[in-house]
Amino acid sequence: MSGVLNVRVTEDLVLDGGTWELTESQEGQPVARIAPPANPMFLQVVEYLETKPVPQGGNLRRDGESRAAVAVCLRWGSYFALLADPTRPSAPDIDDERTSQIADGEMARMNIEISAGIAWWLTLCGSDERRYWDLVHRALAYLPTGPKTVRALEGCARLSGCASTEMVAAARSTWPAGDLDQALVLAERCGIRAIANTITLYAWRNGPVEYVHAGWADGYELGARRVLPAAEKAIICQAQSGLYSGLKVVDILKYAAGWPPPAERVLPFLHPVIAPSRWSYTEQSRVVELPLRRGVQDS
Repeated sequence: MSGVLNVRVTEDLVLDGGTWELTESQEGQPVARIAPPANPMFLQVVEYLETKPVPQGGNLRRDGESRAAVAVCLRWGSYFALLADPTRPSAPDIDDERTSQIADGEMARMNIEISAGIAWWLTLCGSDERRYWDLVHRALAYLPTGPKTVRALEGCARLSGCASTEMVAAARSTWPAGDLDQALVLAERCGIRAIANTITLYAWRNGPVEYVHAGWADGYELGARRVLPAAEKAIICQAQSGLYSGLKVVDILKYAAGWPPPAERVLPFLHPVIAPSRWSYTEQSRVVELPLRRGVQDS
């Protein structure tokens, strides 16, 4: 058995979330092998938005910029859109706080997709301001977005400090012995993605999504909504605050060191105390092997 995963965002926007096929694990448990779409979900959102006229309006503040970034790169431009899809039937245990609603493989796919989307967003921000701000205006006009009140992320001194020269010096002096040269090579090659990974960690991964991910599960429901509206709101609020702070850090870097920043200025975003561990710097998405509840054979 196999199928496709689609998400309707608006009347004229249906996103391709990939395909699934039913198989079995080595232990004989039913598993859905979920392959991502050829065109990343965030790029599908961007391509849709860029078919729309640019709305009339003046300058936007950072709160609007943050809401647009989250809508494009996370809420609709990642696998999260499937898990929070309000048109799908809710999983039977969706309100059981002891039960995990997100498998490890699904979390890995979302970490990668959200970071890849944010890296693309930051690249555009630094290379084509006209197109960037047109995209921000379009996202706010044509996508369902999160709450309009956005504040800086609380408790994010590490993220906020990454743009400072003091943090660069501290990162160099405390780097694990023998690893600094390798880190500088990585920063030179994948600097923007390294920055995006760290922003994603604070804006997304270290937040309310963990309450949905944590817990016990004997398989998952493919095709079911597994994120409650209240949890979705909390996750989006955290992400908006994280992007608010992250975009401010990026602005400081742009004006102080240029864009993309030199490898030296990327070091804080790679430091083991600050950065996520073992995250990809190149992937756009990843195949998911989703353990299914026994008896759950389709979506």
